[in-house]
Amino acid sequence: MTEALGRFIEAHNGVILTSKPVARLVIESGKCTGVECVDGSIYRADKAVLSTLHIKHLVDMAPRELWGHDFVDGVETWQPECQMFAANYATTEPPKYPVDGGTLSPVHSQLLASPERALRFAYDYAVGAVNVDEPPQHIICCSVADPTRAPEGMHTIKCVAYQPYDLKEGPQHWDKIKEQVAEANLRYLQRFSPNLTDDKILAHVVESPLDLERMNPHNWHGSCYAGESGPAQSGAMRPMPGWAGYRMPIPGLYQTGACTAPGGSVTGTPGRNAAIVMLKDFGTSIEEVVGKSTSKKA
Repeated sequence: MTEALGRFIEAHNGVILTSKPVARLVIESGKCTGVECVDGSIYRADKAVLSTLHIKHLVDMAPRELWGHDFVDGVETWQPECQMFAANYATTEPPKYPVDGGTLSPVHSQLLASPERALRFAYDYAVGAVNVDEPPQHIICCSVADPTRAPEGMHTIKCVAYQPYDLKEGPQHWDKIKEQVAEANLRYLQRFSPNLTDDKILAHVVESPLDLERMNPHNWHGSCYAGESGPAQSGAMRPMPGWAGYRMPIPGLYQTGACTAPGGSVTGTPGRNAAIVMLKDFGTSIEEVVGKSTSKKA
């Protein structure tokens, strides 16, 4: 998906720059007119700046007084969703769950022992405790449906469990315990998929909530969808009341991505919604722009 989008942008005279983290917004006469990168390079905008940065980071890239009290308050009270703990395996077999008449090897399966365990799940997050007793997990084995995901006869398995980022000992404690947690998660999976013995596992990579944030700052606190999608952070409340229209408090700055409605996952909807708003502000419409593009192709 990202590669296809990149090719499309470049085919329409767009330029993509990578490894250029943004350090701050360029503000002139109260308007956002560009960005300054960590390496000191500055890029100015002809019309506007569109951000996909997590709002927890975006708010630090311009003076606080420019955002307004309500916006800053919304950022400070922003809540992550259940943070992810991922273990990725290269194996010689997919998970095989014993069922009547044989085994089942789905692309996606889930382990959740009981309603009581689900309730404890929420409690563990509240107190910052790691709990590997019957750990809830999503088991994803895409190579079952798409053999090109792995060498011939091999498989990839991703075990997504859920553990809090903010541990009682602090987030850095994940570096000490992540391998033990991954081991416990694997042993629990093996209870349901007994074919996945240790000799079937060729290699593994573990990503704690802290690792996910390090890898991509947009995964704030290990949240793959940027933040929870409860009533307080959904629809007209996302990212916060009064600012769900993709326009930011600083003129010339727009926001899209998982922090905006309808939230995370691969839908393209936040981008399309932001484009509709921006084109309207520029004096045109998405229908007009798409219509011109279609007529040229014809």
